[in-house]
Amino acid sequence: MIDIIIGYISASIRMMTPIGLAATGELLVERSGVLNLSLEGTMLMGAFVAFVTTYYTGNPYLGIGTAIIVGILVTLLFGVLTQTFAIDQVLVGVALNLFALGATFFLYRAIFGWYVSPVPPKVETVITELPIPLLSEIPIIGPILFNQTVFTYILFLLVPITIYFLKNTTLGLHLKACGENPEVADYLGINVFKYRYSMLIIEGILGGIAGALYTISYGTMFLDNITGGRGFVAIAMVILGQWLPLKTFAATFLYAMVEAFQLRVQAFGLVSEWFPYQFALMLPYLVTLIALALFGRKVKGPAWLGKTYKRVK
Repeated sequence: MIDIIIGYISASIRMMTPIGLAATGELLVERSGVLNLSLEGTMLMGAFVAFVTTYYTGNPYLGIGTAIIVGILVTLLFGVLTQTFAIDQVLVGVALNLFALGATFFLYRAIFGWYVSPVPPKVETVITELPIPLLSEIPIIGPILFNQTVFTYILFLLVPITIYFLKNTTLGLHLKACGENPEVADYLGINVFKYRYSMLIIEGILGGIAGALYTISYGTMFLDNITGGRGFVAIAMVILGQWLPLKTFAATFLYAMVEAFQLRVQAFGLVSEWFPYQFALMLPYLVTLIALALFGRKVKGPAWLGKTYKRVK
């Protein structure tokens, strides 16, 4: 029984990692006043290029590198359109998501053939767990916390770093000022667009990595829309977490626990005509919607979130 519980919690942490990384990037961007709905597209593009790179090179870390580059390019394109040209952020986000969906669909078939075989191409080498010596041998806690991939450890470090950055640094205070009132921030000499572009680059890095994990770590193949809306889930986690790093981390972990639960329901053969597998698949998203309905109504984000800001010269 204890082994089942350890395996369940450990799997929840693995599933939390990509969404947690993406949510951290989105949190920083939203604290600057930008609502980037194209996070889903960023993750999908990252998943695709990471798969293709790893498939042809056999090196998953090169795949991570290309995912980071493409992730940055997508978020910078979003930044240019919304910040430099002042186009509506929601409109651009939706458009980039549709572009990513169509581009990955087309390029996958252009590279691997329009008539993909029933058995899709798979990568041979993936990113695996990196046990921390001694710590991973601690009973119960070791297998759960210290037998994860390097990117899970990065997520663990990002939470306190982000908290400290937002609360105790001048840069963090300036960033929050950009999200609350960019006009006043600009008047005080803070370069609003510099902060926003910087956060978009960070989100591109984290979003690219998050997407890559679905094809070269937790999975070995690319499927159409493999991210399955998890970019939107990451945005929902930021809202549920009230734009605070620790609460966002906690919300993401709870979501991951539900996702791990539905996978185990199917693996243990608990689905039936009274509890179909389709319901199990939608369970994490249903729980997210219910949580947003119950707890997301009264939360208040940055005052300027999603609004177009044009600098007055």
